[in-house]
Amino acid sequence: MSPDFENSRRTPFDLSGKVVVVVGGGQTPGPKIGNGRATAVVAARHGAEVVVADIDAAAAQQTVDLIAAEGGLAYPVTADVAKEQDCRAIFEVAVERSGRVDGMVYSVAVNPPFDIDTNTMARDDFHHGIDVNMLGCYHCNLYAAQAMERNDADTTGSIVNISSIASIKNEIGLNIGIMPYALGKCGLNYITELTAVQFAGAGVRANTLMLGPIDSPLAHHDAQSLFGLDAAGADEAHRETVRLKMGRATAWETGYAVLYLLADESRFMTGQQIRLDGGATAVR
Repeated sequence: MSPDFENSRRTPFDLSGKVVVVVGGGQTPGPKIGNGRATAVVAARHGAEVVVADIDAAAAQQTVDLIAAEGGLAYPVTADVAKEQDCRAIFEVAVERSGRVDGMVYSVAVNPPFDIDTNTMARDDFHHGIDVNMLGCYHCNLYAAQAMERNDADTTGSIVNISSIASIKNEIGLNIGIMPYALGKCGLNYITELTAVQFAGAGVRANTLMLGPIDSPLAHHDAQSLFGLDAAGADEAHRETVRLKMGRATAWETGYAVLYLLADESRFMTGQQIRLDGGATAVR
């Protein structure tokens, strides 16, 4: 049944009755909230039952605890997205336990260690980066879409893949030169389009949310560990790419952008790349 958008009493961005899987719903340790955790909390606040998938079982449980403390519904699934069988298992568990999957957010990324002077890295590190940043996305898109196409509705599901401006610009951002990250996000962009085309007939949507400098624990950790910056230096380097007066965005803003793409309000949008980057790519 189509949403009654003309109803003045309609609750906007209502995910009630929907099951949303957030892959990468835990986070890197740090004082601020990460993209995956913020997305999971926002989805739960808007009525979704949230499946929090992460390689770190403790981090996933922490997200579940945050949601439960606010009266929301969530449970954790431990998975390593570098392994296809783990990707499949996420959605098998979700369907078995919740009966359906209505939304999936792929919010996973790794920056493998590398030599900054030569921009080289060990072969195993390179392949691990591709496995997580690109192949994990492919497998999660596939198994999420297959679960969603069994739903009975006009729009049977929404997939949101978290990308980066590193996939389209090679002169801005700290992680541009880290090949498995940038290359993996390029692949993720294309995987999104392929998914949108392949499953459009089943009513499954797929869109990319392309992030610029987000003030998240992962961004701080990787900027400092890979480039030898302190916290202030990492923050300054990220802020230099933003052209809006506000400076860097928080992960909460990522969460609310994802909310729109999960909700019925975006039911006519698929196969798109949406930039949340503070104008960083528009003015270069």
